[in-house]
Amino acid sequence: MLRTYKSNILKLKIMKKLVRLFSVLALASTVAFTSCTGDTGPQGDPGPQGPAGPTGPAGPTGPTGPTGPAGEKGDTGNSNVNSFTHTVAVADWVTTEVPGIGTGSTSQWGAAQVSNDMVTSDMAVLAYLVSGDFKYSLPISLSKEIDSSVESLQFSYGTGVVNLYYKSQTQLFGGSKSYAPGSDLSFKFVVIEETQAAALKSSGVDLSDYEQVVNYLNRTVTVPTQL
Repeated sequence: MLRTYKSNILKLKIMKKLVRLFSVLALASTVAFTSCTGDTGPQGDPGPQGPAGPTGPAGPTGPTGPTGPAGEKGDTGNSNVNSFTHTVAVADWVTTEVPGIGTGSTSQWGAAQVSNDMVTSDMAVLAYLVSGDFKYSLPISLSKEIDSSVESLQFSYGTGVVNLYYKSQTQLFGGSKSYAPGSDLSFKFVVIEETQAAALKSSGVDLSDYEQVVNYLNRTVTVPTQL
């Protein structure tokens, strides 16, 4: 009986010691856990950017978009009226014999030929000498009072060509003659359908006045902007 009592006393002491030990260990764990959990520190600086990776392959071509709406129809062109310009150099003039009108006689002129496909068999041609801002209708015959010299320009045309003729002489009758001008000459040619040419004449338009011709044509037909 006494032995059992002592054994119980011993077990009770051992249990108290274990309880104390577990209490100490629990307290130590709490302290350790509390001491490890502090305030959040400031965010560090970002590290350097790494090198760019290689460019990936191009993606497939997307589908073709729908066709857009058709644009507005442009103005109808006009083949009844056209024009072109040409400069004749001094060296282009060739002395030639030109037949007289209604006679078998000829006379010498300086001649130059200008080729252009606009001049067809059913078209009429108006020729103008261009000098600066002015245009002078051919044929031209100018007489200088100071020395009585005379300078003349004429023209003719056929399918695909316009022929120009030049002559100057120191006086109206006699005197020395020249068959080439002293400088290059620029010309503008207006090519119109023969019916339009007839309408110009019947309307009283002065064919020697370039502005009158263009103004009349602008009222009756669609004139190209380059005219």
